[in-house]
Amino acid sequence: MATRVFKETQTYRGTWVAYFILLVELPTLALLIFLFFNTDDKGQIGTALALVVAVLGIILLLVFSLKLETRIDDHGVSFRYFPFIPNWRKYTADQIQNIQVINYSPITDYGGWGIKGNKTTKAYSILGDEGILIDVGEKKKIMIGTLKAKQLRAFLENWREDHYGS
Repeated sequence: MATRVFKETQTYRGTWVAYFILLVELPTLALLIFLFFNTDDKGQIGTALALVVAVLGIILLLVFSLKLETRIDDHGVSFRYFPFIPNWRKYTADQIQNIQVINYSPITDYGGWGIKGNKTTKAYSILGDEGILIDVGEKKKIMIGTLKAKQLRAFLENWREDHYGS
C-alpha cells in the first residue's frame, strides 16, 4: 500500500483579516505621526507614538505568525497551531472512532475562530466554515478548520476504507 498524505497549512497572510488589521492600524499611526510633527509638545506625542508602534507591531507579529498545519497519513491525523501549540498533536488511526468533513458556523458553534472549545470539543481554525471533526472517544472531539474541504473529502473516503473497511 502506497503512503498517501494530505497536508494543509493556513495562515492569515494575504487574507482579508490581514488587510483589515492594516486598515485599522495605519490611520492611527498616521494620526500620531501628524500630531508629532505639528505640535510643540513632542515628548508626550513621541511617547504615545512609540507605545502605539510597539503595540501594533506586536499585534501584527502575532497575527502573521499564526499558522495551522494539518497532516493526515496512514498513521493518523496530526496538527499544530503555531505559536500556541508548537509541537504536533497526533491521533493515531486506532484512536479515531469517526472522522468527517463538516460545515460549521464559527461564531455560533465555537464562539469564533482560533482555539476554542469546552470539555468535550476543541476547535482549531484560522478562517472559513469547514473543517474535519474527529471523534477520539471518551466524549472527546477535535475540530480542525480547513480551506480544502473538497480535496479532504476525497482523501478521507479512501482513508476510511483503508482503516475501517467501509
